[in-house]
Order: sequence, then C-alpha cells, then structure tokens
Amino acid sequence: MKQLKKKLVFFIGGLNFGGMERVVFIAKELLEKEYDVKIATLYQESADYEVKEEYYNLNVPPSNKKMVTMIKRLFRTIKMKRKLKPDIVFSFGMYLNYLNILSNYMVKNKPTTIVGIRSYDWLIEPFFSTKIDKWIMKHADKVNSVSNLIAKDAEKIWKIPKEKNIVIYNPYDIEAISKKSLEPIDDFEFNSKKYYVITMGRLADQKGYNHLIRAFSEVVKKYDNMELLILGNGDQKEKLEEMIDSYELKDKIKLLGGKKNPYKYVKRANLYVLSSLTEGFPNALSEAMCVGTPVVSVNCKSGPSEILFENNEFTYGDEDFYIGDYGILSREIMADKQYIKKELSLSEKSLAQAIIFAYENKEKMDNIAINAKKHMEKYTYQKFHDTLNKILKS
Repeated sequence: MKQLKKKLVFFIGGLNFGGMERVVFIAKELLEKEYDVKIATLYQESADYEVKEEYYNLNVPPSNKKMVTMIKRLFRTIKMKRKLKPDIVFSFGMYLNYLNILSNYMVKNKPTTIVGIRSYDWLIEPFFSTKIDKWIMKHADKVNSVSNLIAKDAEKIWKIPKEKNIVIYNPYDIEAISKKSLEPIDDFEFNSKKYYVITMGRLADQKGYNHLIRAFSEVVKKYDNMELLILGNGDQKEKLEEMIDSYELKDKIKLLGGKKNPYKYVKRANLYVLSSLTEGFPNALSEAMCVGTPVVSVNCKSGPSEILFENNEFTYGDEDFYIGDYGILSREIMADKQYIKKELSLSEKSLAQAIIFAYENKEKMDNIAINAKKHMEKYTYQKFHDTLNKILKS
C-alpha cells in the first residue's frame, strides 16, 4: 500500500517579490516529491508572483482596524488548518508566527509548528512585547533562524533551547541565476562610459536607501560618471523621489521599479551595494555575488559579515571600511528615518568611501567578485533541501 505524503503548509503574507517568498517557492519545488505541499497567504492584493497551482488565500488584506484584522486573520488561520488538515505548518514572518502558534490552540489535530526568524530586527523590535514573543517561540516545535548571529542572539533573548533552534541558510541556484542574468534588457540602456552602482529591495525604511542617497551624493562630487540604480517597489517611493530632487540628482539616481528578472540589471552594473538597517540573510547581496558583480555592504545585523568573511572575524581599527574575502564591509548604519538633505553621518561617510574604493580599484574588486561567485556554491539547493528535510522529519 502506497504511503500517503505528509501535508506541509508554507504560511506567508502574500505573493510579492521578496526574500521570504522566493525561499518558500524554492522550498515548495524541492520538497514536492516527499510532501504534499501547499502555500497559504494572508491576502493576494498587488501580487507579483503568478501561482498556477491552487493555493489557500485567507483573503484578509491590511486595514486601519488592526485589532479587527488580527482577530479575523486568526480565525481564518484556524479555518485553514481545519480545512487543509496539515501535518506541518511552517510560517514565515513574525505576524504569521503568532497566527501559526495561537491557532493551534483552537484546532483538534494540532499540526507541528515551525516558525521562521527571517530578520534581525524581529529580535530588537518586539512584535507585541519581548515576553509575548518569547512565549510564542517557546510553544513552537522548531525555530528556523536564517543566520548564525540570529540563532545565537535568539537563544539569549527568547531563551530558545539549542536543539530547537536550527540555522538554514537561504539557497541559490547559481546556474539558473547566471542564465537569467544574460537575458536582454529592453527598458533601460546601460552606457559603457558610465559606472553603475545598483541595489534592489522594497522601498522601505529598513533598506536604508535614504542613507545610500546621502552617501552617493558625496561619491558623485568626486566622480561625475557614476549612476545609482534602485530596483524595487514600496511605500517610500515618493519620499525617495523628493529626496533625490532635494540633492538635484535626478540625472544620477534612477528608481527603476520592481523587476521580474533583476539579475540582468545587476549583472550589467559595476557594483552592488546593500545599505540595510537590518537583514536576516540578504538574498539580494548573495544573488549579486552569484552573477559575479562586486559588492559593498554595510555591516548590518545580520548576514553580511557571515557572507563576506570566511570566518566572520574582523576588526575595524581606524579604517572607514573593511576589505573582506568576498566583498567590502562598511560601518553599520546609524539609523534615522529622515528623507532629507543633511550632513553625512560617520556610517554614511564610511559607505561613500567604500564605494569610492571599489571604483578606484576595479581590478581588485573583479578578482574578489570571482572568488565570491565560487564561494556562493556552498549555498546549494541540495544542501538547503537536505537540511530542511531533516528538520521536517524530526
């Protein structure tokens, strides 16, 4: 008699282009031979991904009535679990983690719950309170941290037992990414006489684009042939446009919007920059390394130092930035949410100097990029599958 596959539900917010969503779709594809895999979302408004197969939509989009929305989502999550009868529910995002754990108290056949800590700011900015967050983590069967730093600090802050806290780095298919990076571009023309700095991600405070614009305003004072391209959509688009205007840099900084295939733009750029205030394990930085583009990153928590340094060991001393094994690390951003023209902070100056160093040392950066691409081969789909499968089976 053929053994029935266990039912696995990946629980995510929506179907927008983003790191969490990308990982979920990869995991679904890799695990379908061994599990009956379904995706459940809170809502599907402004969806980027086109999902051909059936998925479960709770259909509760965000609203101004936050408490009403939360309660509605909780009861829809309970309904989802009763209908799909999953053996395992793996949630991505702190909001989803809450719904995953709380709903288990209201269903008969309780599925195994796995919660994901995908960004360092979840540790330092409690969803409700540190005490309640700790309770949620305590009642999860497994906790998936996306970097060693997150795992280490989560154990301290939330008292998560080591055996329950599992690190799974994000996976990358270098061959597929490289193939996509060679596709033609028909909506933007790269000029061989210019030096292009590129970044991608949601247009949100967390991505630190206001800091990057300030740093770049300093860079173009020295080198006039440089342009900054920002790929992504988000709530802060208007503020970023106003900020670019205030610096009179409309001809130097372009907001190109979200792209289904961002790799072909990153491949043709001279330098990729990550300016985030916090991350988990930054996909965009890793994907830039996969296509062979040199990278500069701020030393945010967490991810960049683990990616750019072989042993994650370095000290700054008096330097403005640190040249790592696989890219350059500038100082951690001193966060502010002001989208205005102002004097550069120490961390913004550090980022500007790192970009200038990359520009002035193209040969060195190209050699580092070659090693970085080879380094990314350790984050294979197979390794991701094996680690994830081991957790699910346990």
